[in-house]
Amino acid sequence: MGDVRCPNPTCRGPLRRFRDLTEEEVEATRAVVEEYPSERAEKFRPQAYHRCTTPGCRRVQRKDNWRVGGNLPEDL
Repeated sequence: MGDVRCPNPTCRGPLRRFRDLTEEEVEATRAVVEEYPSERAEKFRPQAYHRCTTPGCRRVQRKDNWRVGGNLPEDL
């Protein structure tokens, strides 16, 4: 993945490296983004999301809209 915006305070600077989700991150991501009407139930597509790789950051967000996303639980 390329460098994209990460709005989390753990990330310094505007652009960070992101990667595709792992299998264990998919269900946690579903729970994080279900508050967005466009992502509920059958509309959720795991391949549309990626995760920030900055150490300590748990941010997941849509690849095409950084505003749709949130933080994974601490155990991930």
